[in-house]
Amino acid sequence: MRKKTVKKVLPLTLCGVIAISGCSPKAADGGKDSAQADSDKVYDITYTGQWCYSDYEDGSFAEKMIEDALHINLTVEKAETSDTIDLLLASGEMPDCMWTESKTPSWMQDQELIRTIPKSMVEEYCPRLLEYYENNPLIYKMVLNPENQEEFICLAGLTFQFVDYYLPGDFYRYDWIENLGIDLGVEVEQVSDRLYVASSGIEISKFIEIMDAFVNKDPDGNGQNDTLGAAAPDWGIGQIGQFYSAYGFTRDINNVNGRAEQCYAMEEYREFLKGFQELYAQNLLDPEIISNDRTLAWDKVNTGAAGYWLSSINTLNSWAMDRPPLTLLDRDPDAKILATPGLRPDGGEVNSVVNPTPAYGKFYVNVNVDDQKLAKILEFFNYTIFGAGDREITAQLFFGEKDVDWKWDEAGEMPVKINKLNSGDRGTWSFSQFGQTEEVTRWVGEEELFQAGGKYWSKGENGSWLKWQHPPYKADLANETGYEQIFQEINGDLDAYVASYRTQAILGQVDVDATWNGYLAELDRLGYNKMMDELEKIPSLEEMAEGYGK
Repeated sequence: MRKKTVKKVLPLTLCGVIAISGCSPKAADGGKDSAQADSDKVYDITYTGQWCYSDYEDGSFAEKMIEDALHINLTVEKAETSDTIDLLLASGEMPDCMWTESKTPSWMQDQELIRTIPKSMVEEYCPRLLEYYENNPLIYKMVLNPENQEEFICLAGLTFQFVDYYLPGDFYRYDWIENLGIDLGVEVEQVSDRLYVASSGIEISKFIEIMDAFVNKDPDGNGQNDTLGAAAPDWGIGQIGQFYSAYGFTRDINNVNGRAEQCYAMEEYREFLKGFQELYAQNLLDPEIISNDRTLAWDKVNTGAAGYWLSSINTLNSWAMDRPPLTLLDRDPDAKILATPGLRPDGGEVNSVVNPTPAYGKFYVNVNVDDQKLAKILEFFNYTIFGAGDREITAQLFFGEKDVDWKWDEAGEMPVKINKLNSGDRGTWSFSQFGQTEEVTRWVGEEELFQAGGKYWSKGENGSWLKWQHPPYKADLANETGYEQIFQEINGDLDAYVASYRTQAILGQVDVDATWNGYLAELDRLGYNKMMDELEKIPSLEEMAEGYGK
């Protein structure tokens, strides 16, 4: 195998994306005769994906395993964030293939960066993928070329974490609740040594009572007034949805009298802002509640300063050993935690969002890749996503070297970790992140502590929390309208304005009722209503699914 080229570490920020021009996307043959890779040729393939960051280990265990199995030479381009992916694309250095969640198929096509992928070649090289698409036909809406149903614009990966489980949850210091003698108003079950689970969400009035006690009644019994209420959420990844649930709406697109509305334009959102303005004024929220640095919240929980935080239930698995609750349980042997499905209105139900399909990430192929190289790239895709039909290959791509980093359990069903590698170590997850079948999802997401509460949050155990999950009202999965184009044009200004107003409202710098109409008017000026009018042109996701007979 020839000497590798030097990998490039890209800078971390980009002020803007340079306009890209180039040749038109390569035409793909959608017929039945698929191209074949040259079996005597060592193909050079450049790639980037999840965990291909600046600290990625060149020539990692996973990388070498793939190279040896497929007779290829991989060069991993290191992309730290969506900004560095922008730079990678803007500089004309898009890899031969890449995974990303930050770029839409229509954007990649408009920039003439990608080629289409014949369905016949996917049938030949990745037949199992199409079985999943057939069982979840809304995925076709996301990836098929609307002008030619025999080819894909890109391929979607899979994870069942976001469809087979109830993940958006919150955590409380249950030992504090016990110390204070608070009646939560819901049934609580101890499912493991220090893990307790609530049968339902906590009502907002009870939440306020708990936060007041956490701040003012010395929950840790140290005789000092040094504890906080709710730690800051990560506003950017949807954790805030647990707060929204208390006011009767979800963080995604909601149905408001038959019209699709973003949560931040709803009357219920106004009530949320007013409610949290009052909580902040009463010192019941972490003073840094408006921060978007989740590590600040993690530190406050880990050090015993805060007793409530937003997270996801799957952080009970060891992939999340760098954050609470696992770090808290490790550092404080007396800590107990309570998991709940979120907050709810007094007398109401929890409101939570679930993905409409198991689609996860998008796999793009460079416009300059010919059909023969595409065949080899699809072999690479099939190997990394499905282990080429060998579950042991898949296990190694996630957990590292067999019998060194992991071994099979006695039943031969679950990998047992010997070394608890972080995601990305030894190339783990860097190629396989978006290939989480049902079995892999169990491997990575159903470790002992998580399994202890499966009767609440796992579809396989008819989880009682799942009834509160609902898909978004609408989503333009196939880019049939101008929604995505308008979104891309206005989202920077829109997001900044919404975040600024939210901050001012929670900090008490504006009178929400007095400024609400002005806030809506500014949303309209920025293009919000024009954008949402586009979604009125398509049916709801429920109606789309019915159209497929599902």
